[in-house]
Amino acid sequence: MTTSRQERYSTRTIDIIVHGATGFTGKRVVTHLAKHHPELNVAVCGRSQDKLTAVANSVGWNESKCKSSIFVVSDIVNENDKLVAAFANAKVVIACAGPYRQCGLPILKAAVEARADYLDLCGEPQFFDDALLSFDREARSAGVLACHAAAFDCVPAELGAALAERELLKNNTSCAGVEVIHTMQNVSCANATTWHAAVDGFHAAASGELAKSRQKVKENYPEFKETMPPSRPAEWAKAPVAPGLLPGYNEELELRTMKFVGADSSAIRCSWRYLRSRKPDHPRKGTSIPEPKLSVLIGMDSKDSMSALKVMGFGATFSFLARYKWGCDMLHANPEGFSGGVFKTEGPTQEELEKGRFTTYVTAFGPNNNDRRARVKVSGPEPGYVATPILIVSLALTILDTGKADAGNDLSFDAGVTLPGALFGDSEKVYEHMRNEGVNFDVVDEFDDSQSPV
Repeated sequence: MTTSRQERYSTRTIDIIVHGATGFTGKRVVTHLAKHHPELNVAVCGRSQDKLTAVANSVGWNESKCKSSIFVVSDIVNENDKLVAAFANAKVVIACAGPYRQCGLPILKAAVEARADYLDLCGEPQFFDDALLSFDREARSAGVLACHAAAFDCVPAELGAALAERELLKNNTSCAGVEVIHTMQNVSCANATTWHAAVDGFHAAASGELAKSRQKVKENYPEFKETMPPSRPAEWAKAPVAPGLLPGYNEELELRTMKFVGADSSAIRCSWRYLRSRKPDHPRKGTSIPEPKLSVLIGMDSKDSMSALKVMGFGATFSFLARYKWGCDMLHANPEGFSGGVFKTEGPTQEELEKGRFTTYVTAFGPNNNDRRARVKVSGPEPGYVATPILIVSLALTILDTGKADAGNDLSFDAGVTLPGALFGDSEKVYEHMRNEGVNFDVVDEFDDSQSPV
């Protein structure tokens, strides 16, 4: 029996079209696809013919390939028909152009209208809400999948948490808490585009914009309230214990820990909410199951107190300035200065990209302190610009699999606006693709010294 996705894919000749292909990350997605998946027919889309041609030439496209696979749309707002036409022959759109709060919705709109499945790199919680409100029901009606945060922000945390919870469930143990600790090795800087998105996102939260969008979600999706989980039992263990204003300490990993300010926590909770509302009998996230306590942290060398103090200092300055419009203007004008050199307009060098690594440690806790814990170690290359193409391509490959004749489908949903944990968390294929591409999700009994990130 063929599915609507299989029928749709059977008439389309472009496997993946990369929008924003000339950007810092977009170019690396195209390069990864060309190097590791020559069997796929890939197209690129963006505003500049010259820049798109340069990207195409860099991966060895000939003149004929360039003519058939380069799509120029200079104004995504006023040239919607042209963007829809660019996507109409594609199975999956990978959207790499941000900040998404400024330009993301027109791209998603065109993908839904073209009935092309969609993935983006967005780690902006307000955009999650805006996209849900604007296009979720339309996407469901069209049979289109649209998944945000298909990058380091937030795939390792989301899929690591889902895998750890699944391991607990194998032993008939409820999950009372989830702890995620990100660590970086030889990662010294990132591209300023990420900084600008963070500034706008924090300002949206501080100014009340995020609260307003979440209120609109509640009003338009009453099923979220109707499927709220029961209260967490008082007798459940309080693990994980999250640090407050001062750094915490993880004894098992011997790391100083601080709250991670990315979108992981928001994304994980949104995924839990999506699963409850759309799959009330879900074995991990059904409506009868209390929600685990959640902590997402960044881990640092326990012997390097100065680094922790610097993070606290820059973080305090950022959080104060980002509350105000004038402060946002200052932060946007000088990302390198206000981040201590972490965010640079030119981004990391090729040498830094080659040396960088990340390890994410995920622990799922049972209701009692003496319960077995499930541990998942996620590891891969430099997170922002080497691992991210691997992550988003792995998700795209998993979606493409569902469109193949006689292929099984272990995704949670067939359509709608969602996030990685909800859509892919129960899939076996996605973890297989991740490992094949170069990011490992390993279930381990203990986090031993050989896995230390520092």
